[in-house]
Amino acid sequence: MKHAKKIDKRKKQKKVINVLLLLLFVALFALGATLYRDYQARPGFLEKIWIADRGADYITVAWERPRNVYRYVIKYNDKTISVSGMRSEMRLTGLAEDTEYSISVRADSKKREGFDTLTETTRTKKIQNIAGEESQMKFANTLVDLKLNAETDLTILSENKNMKIMGDKVMFTKPGDYVVTVKTAESEDYVAAIKKIHVNVLDSVNVDAPGASPHIFYKLNKKNCELVTKISGAEGADIPQSFAYVDGKYVVLYSSKGDKIQRIISFGDEKTVTKPKVNLGHCNGFTVADDRYYEVKSLGPGCVSFDKKFNDYKTFNLPYDASGIAYDEKSDMFFVSQYYNNTTYDRDFKVVNSFARISRNKKQYTQDCGAYRGIMMHCVSGENYIGTNYIDFYDMLHQKYLGSIECDMGEVESLIINDEGYIEILCNNKGTDDGIWKTPINMKMLID
Repeated sequence: MKHAKKIDKRKKQKKVINVLLLLLFVALFALGATLYRDYQARPGFLEKIWIADRGADYITVAWERPRNVYRYVIKYNDKTISVSGMRSEMRLTGLAEDTEYSISVRADSKKREGFDTLTETTRTKKIQNIAGEESQMKFANTLVDLKLNAETDLTILSENKNMKIMGDKVMFTKPGDYVVTVKTAESEDYVAAIKKIHVNVLDSVNVDAPGASPHIFYKLNKKNCELVTKISGAEGADIPQSFAYVDGKYVVLYSSKGDKIQRIISFGDEKTVTKPKVNLGHCNGFTVADDRYYEVKSLGPGCVSFDKKFNDYKTFNLPYDASGIAYDEKSDMFFVSQYYNNTTYDRDFKVVNSFARISRNKKQYTQDCGAYRGIMMHCVSGENYIGTNYIDFYDMLHQKYLGSIECDMGEVESLIINDEGYIEILCNNKGTDDGIWKTPINMKMLID
């Protein structure tokens, strides 16, 4: 009897244990189901983000995709955007240049929001500009500097077999119009930049001047030049002979037929006429050096110097005859043209060199000249004066002839280099259309 009661008790205990186990299993199953549903509803953990790329107006932020993401919410400064959960990066565009941005990303599922990542702070880059003229003019077969500057290193890309790149300089082996592409490097602070430079290459030469044959590398006419101002004489002096540009005014030397009358006429806000205190002769050449003017009479060695107020006049003779005179600031010398020779003088008018100029084997008239960084530009008129005229280019210190410009604009009496570097010429059309013209020839581009 006692034995039977023990067996019955064990059965009851076992039954209770089984019930408890079942209840435990049901509870665990329910908990697992709850946890699984929570797992399915909750987005995966977005551990970190990083900056994949930067520009002047964009930042690309990237991340490793966690599970169960329906969308990403990206916050930067005062803006918030949402993107698809299929993405693993986003380019933020329309940003301000050189500006700091703080960025965070949150991964959301369809049912629940995630947590914002730690903030990544970065800065957009600066826009880089390549400084320099987009249109340039250069001599052929001369190593030239395109005068370009940027914040990072520049690379010149060769696009033509007639263009040789030598470090940061270029040589064009044939004349023509070229497009040179220049690219900068990208850096931590600056984006890369590309610029196209249009270069007009002139067919110049570089030969010993004595015995050289004329070589035309450009032609001027009223279509490719710009009229700066019309001019006129006064008080019987109606032939413009030479000119200079001083203190915002064109100063033109005029003479009468036969050279009995000379006048110094300034063209600025108003026209002023000055009668010189000495005889200026034909006043064929004219230049300015520091605070004084220098004039050569032509048909001889006579030279006159006077101050800018036209008061203090000094007359002296040069060692050789002279038809034109120009002061070259770079070399601090005077270049003087005449019928047969070109001569270089120092500031005391002592001869530095003298050499024969080119000859055209026909009647011609030598006019005034201009100067720029060792180069003399000599005006020459043909037999009928206002027909075809020329401007001959000489490297005075090396006694080389560089070529000539042909002019069909009247008698080219004189020339200067304006502040921008362009050649301006004085054209005499017998009083009917006298004027000063700006040419497309820029000496700063050609020579510097």
